[in-house]
Amino acid sequence: MTLADLGLGCSEIAAARLAPHDPTIAANFEIPQHIGKLIASWDRPEFVSVDEACHMRPDDYVVGLEYAGQCRAYPLWITDNYHMINDRIADKPILFSTCERCQSGSAFVSEVNGQAAKFSAMGMYNASLSMVNRRRGKKAEPHSLWLHYEGVAIDGPQKGRFLEQIPTYHMTWKAWMTAHPETDVMTAPKDPHHRDARHGHGREEYFSRPGMDPPLAKTITGCFDHQYPENEMVLGINVDAGIRAYPLAEVKREGGLVEDDLGGCPILVLAGPAPEQVTMSAFCRLLGDRLLSFELDQGEIRDLDTGSCWSIEGRATSGPLAGEGLQPLRWQYVRWHAWIYPHPQTELFLSSEPQPHYPNFPAYPQVEVFAAVLKRLATLESKLTFSHVALELALPHEAHEGICVFQGEDRLNLYRFASAAAAQDYVVLQGAWFCRPFDPKTARKRALRMGSFVVESDPVKRFAEPTQTVHYPDNETPWSPLVQPKQLTDGWAADLMPSVESEGHFVALIRYLEGKRYDLVDCAFLPHSQLRVGTLSAIAATIEGDRFALYRCRDPECAAIVAAEVTHALQVGSWVLRSTPVLMYADPHYEMGQLPDSEITWSPLLKDETFQSNLAAFVEASDMRTKPKS
Repeated sequence: MTLADLGLGCSEIAAARLAPHDPTIAANFEIPQHIGKLIASWDRPEFVSVDEACHMRPDDYVVGLEYAGQCRAYPLWITDNYHMINDRIADKPILFSTCERCQSGSAFVSEVNGQAAKFSAMGMYNASLSMVNRRRGKKAEPHSLWLHYEGVAIDGPQKGRFLEQIPTYHMTWKAWMTAHPETDVMTAPKDPHHRDARHGHGREEYFSRPGMDPPLAKTITGCFDHQYPENEMVLGINVDAGIRAYPLAEVKREGGLVEDDLGGCPILVLAGPAPEQVTMSAFCRLLGDRLLSFELDQGEIRDLDTGSCWSIEGRATSGPLAGEGLQPLRWQYVRWHAWIYPHPQTELFLSSEPQPHYPNFPAYPQVEVFAAVLKRLATLESKLTFSHVALELALPHEAHEGICVFQGEDRLNLYRFASAAAAQDYVVLQGAWFCRPFDPKTARKRALRMGSFVVESDPVKRFAEPTQTVHYPDNETPWSPLVQPKQLTDGWAADLMPSVESEGHFVALIRYLEGKRYDLVDCAFLPHSQLRVGTLSAIAATIEGDRFALYRCRDPECAAIVAAEVTHALQVGSWVLRSTPVLMYADPHYEMGQLPDSEITWSPLLKDETFQSNLAAFVEASDMRTKPKS
């Protein structure tokens, strides 16, 4: 039986659930046409093999697909500059559509009425990016407006039509190339308007970032949603049989696997499969006339009927069913706000699984790492419960592992860093991300460091409204008392702190420059997509009124490569300070359209000999402090 026969296809029934199009509300989102063209699409994507992918970091966020026997990966740090990638695979027109605000990444066979189509981004509607087909034949009909991540027309002559979808999988580059060593990966275009793909439009995004862009809120046709945090990632399914959203966090709470019934059809929803992975997928559980049941154990997906092992992509990799594949559903993987407003009728899946109490935590390696800290937390009066393993794409820079627990009502994040210095950087900089234009220091939290371990307070109630752009005042935020400094001297963590103190890498540089009477503000970590090959960590800082990106690299050789890549930068040892002026783009707010170098006012500190000598002295002193004693 086909998916359509089972009610798992898409027709006018599924299309009728979409929020009606209101041109008046759609017009609330405005962007100048000459600027919009810079991010509307890219029609000439180029790809290289794994062996040639020197532009990629293992932890880069990519969306992978397989079509006609070919595998491709699209790095979001590249595609977010364009939104629509008009590609070709096996002589078929393929559209890869993405939006950094929705954190989407979908793919379709780009044909409308049997004719090849080329899509471009065209505004926002219901807090989601819309697109138009700019290739409509000689007798061009009026434009239809399409919801970019679902490939469905929401207005115009094609209203209610769905593009043929290709399943896509969100994961790290390391995970995708491990599963598909034969894959190709997109390279950054040679585009004069986006000369540095890691720093342009979308550069402030990080995985599941809270805070809806205020202009998006103006395009919502209904009421604000209060069911679920707007930034949480969900897998949305809108098919004739029904409509439902499965949040990543809720499926993880179920163990990474949900067997469900959608309109009478047996389906399987997966997340992971490892507890730190973010990939989600959904399939029909019927294989021919056989109804399969599944389990996920220690990152391995098995069917209970034959014991065959399956991948997150719905393929049997070993066992009696090796080589077989489940039929993928039409799913969309986006932030909750991107799903709920275009689909106001959606059902929301919520887990009923209780959170395990200590010491009955899951036997994950990440949990074992924090055994000593958990044992001490468990001695406190309130119950200690397990929430989830920190997602790999959401870990702080240089953090190896992380878990989230509840101490009573207090939500705590526990991290282990590569070094005590990296942990100290995180605590002193308050774990804040540099996310202009929204906030130069967003997601600030209070934390306590014990050597290379950090315990961070992450209150559930931090925002005053559902767009998560207005924080409660600091004195009204329910910070956990467990992260107060006194806990290191006479509290629960007193004897967990090593006797040898450590100074942070970035903290040391900031304090040194401040001691030399330089003014530094807005110091916060750069999002993961801005980390370059060869860098360990990076922050933004405003020095003497000029904006900089500060990269800490593995060694001076890597730093030299980074400095040459970014240009207009100062390299000293393993450090690179890059000038990033506010007015280096034609549109400074969205950072679109990088101006010619000759039209950009670069920071004079790059040529300031006193500044250079101060940096050199700092690096020399740092090298002496960290040099092993003979």
